[in-house]
Amino acid sequence: MDFTLTDEQELFVAGIRDLMAQENWEAYFAECDRNSEYPERFVRALAEMGLDSLLLSEEHGGLDAGFVTLAAVWAELGRLGAPTYVLYQLPGGFNTVLREGTQEQIDKIMAFQGTGKQMWNSAITEPGAGSDVGSLQTNYTRKNGKVYLNGSKCFITSSAYTPYIVVMARDAASPDKPIYSEWFVDMSKPGVKASKLEKLGLRMDSCCEIVFDNVELEEKDMFGREGNGFNRVKEEFDHERFIVALTNYGTAYCAYEDAAKYANQRVQFGETIGRFQLIQEKFAHMAIKLNAMKNMLFESAWKSDNGLMTSGDAAMCKFYCANAAFDVVDSAMQVLGGIGIAGDHRVTRFWRDLRVDRISGGSDEMQILTLGRAELKKYR
Repeated sequence: MDFTLTDEQELFVAGIRDLMAQENWEAYFAECDRNSEYPERFVRALAEMGLDSLLLSEEHGGLDAGFVTLAAVWAELGRLGAPTYVLYQLPGGFNTVLREGTQEQIDKIMAFQGTGKQMWNSAITEPGAGSDVGSLQTNYTRKNGKVYLNGSKCFITSSAYTPYIVVMARDAASPDKPIYSEWFVDMSKPGVKASKLEKLGLRMDSCCEIVFDNVELEEKDMFGREGNGFNRVKEEFDHERFIVALTNYGTAYCAYEDAAKYANQRVQFGETIGRFQLIQEKFAHMAIKLNAMKNMLFESAWKSDNGLMTSGDAAMCKFYCANAAFDVVDSAMQVLGGIGIAGDHRVTRFWRDLRVDRISGGSDEMQILTLGRAELKKYR
């Protein structure tokens, strides 16, 4: 098994290093986090490098790279302190619309290529339907040649600034046999109201409650095939969980390196704290977790490139990396001591961000449930 990156992948990674060295991005990220603002200038710089089109085919102006390349790029971005969680739409966002959307929908979304702007997101979660997606109550009704959308969604990522949202709703005409379909909704339509929510972490990407009050749509606004909503988002969930896990790994690596540099500089009792065995033990455990995360993620990336990744693989990555990365960041904060909790060190931000990811994108409990079922299914 060859773990060496190809020349092309090395060039991508080198490009990331060059970009991150061009200016003090950390000051910008800290400001965006403080103000709960999307770091559009940074994402635009990535988009200008073509990274928003990394997985797109050359036919559509993309780089036609795979998930292993994506993993290498995202890991390096995270290691250098970038908030890769704001990028999770980019790897598959264009491809999803190209695969499922109408030509009109495709044209609207592809216009965002290379801009770094947020473009669209899915709206699935509701006040009464989190992990239990089958309890969705948002519905659509056909009347006089129009379609009317009613209901509410909550904890919808990016929705304060995305111009479009793809809403999963049930057919009100089929109460006994639920039919779940998705609708491509312009957020400026009458009847759509988004209220921004405050979060513990991941503050550079918005989170909203959205109410749909008799929002008038047309049949052409359907996204994908009618009744196929669940099947489509299942694949999206797997990729989202992998991307979240990849983000967690990069962030943890950054915290680890920050803590290691500090441990080799901070002097107590006449020597650097890195000389003390209790501190060395922390770094040993952190290194083990980082290596396990890396191997798990790159194996899953390879599986994805070869059509072999399963929901079980995605759940394993999401659960393990969310927890292991949080442990690494927590240990890094312990090493940093006072500056980790009372100052403006970026590891403080990482700690907040990673705690959210044990819930966001699929809770720990749902990942364990998914993985356990997948493992036992292998032996039936």
